[in-house]
Amino acid sequence: MIPYNIIPMFHIGFLHINMYGIMFALGALVATLLAANIAKKRGINKEVIYDLALYMLVGGIIGARLVYVIFYWPADVPLGFFDIFKIWQGGIAFFGGLIGGILALYIYTRKHKLNFWVYADIFTVPLIAGHILGRFGDYFTGGHPGKVTNLPWAIYMDNALRHPVVLYEILGLLAILAIVSALMKKGLFDGFVFASYTMLYSAQRIILDYFRIESTDPRFLGLTPSQFISIALLIAAICFIAIKLKGLNFRAKKQAII
Repeated sequence: MIPYNIIPMFHIGFLHINMYGIMFALGALVATLLAANIAKKRGINKEVIYDLALYMLVGGIIGARLVYVIFYWPADVPLGFFDIFKIWQGGIAFFGGLIGGILALYIYTRKHKLNFWVYADIFTVPLIAGHILGRFGDYFTGGHPGKVTNLPWAIYMDNALRHPVVLYEILGLLAILAIVSALMKKGLFDGFVFASYTMLYSAQRIILDYFRIESTDPRFLGLTPSQFISIALLIAAICFIAIKLKGLNFRAKKQAII
């Protein structure tokens, strides 16, 4: 069994602070600084990255909360209008944050006539790094308990030995980070890095949700909402990469004929 203790919330005056909030803030900061560093190496103005980071953070928080309220709100808990905004009481969904952040990125790049896929690639490694830090926040606060197991690496949570699902995800994200960092050097086409990350993480999440305590939903063929979203994103990423690679092969053949 892996030794495990939840770090309790602490108070500073009227503020209620837990480790998830601290790690979330740290993840956002680290992601922004990493993105600015990557942009600098590519000759892109860091101020654009700082503006984008703010837009994406706001869009991500809104999206994360909305998806949680729509798909994960407990059926036995009344939902009032103002409850939607009480994010400090907990309740956000990663995929909602991802979609909200990407939508904010799209709106910003479209407004300022920038290449969306270039900036999506720039933010990919920072996104993974921030995600890892956020998951450490989950681990410190007892988030996402796993199903009961007798495996030697189980953790004791909620009166039972359970799969350390958050640790599984952190290890998977570290592997994805290593792969995506290597792919950044390839530079096959704009959007390749982001699409590769989307494909890898979606596949990981489809598997991981089988180890989580999450209620399935008959609206999603017995899958969790996150699994359903993961399948859709996985298919979209594979199709995007396939189409782009086909286009590269076509241009290569055309140049060879010329």
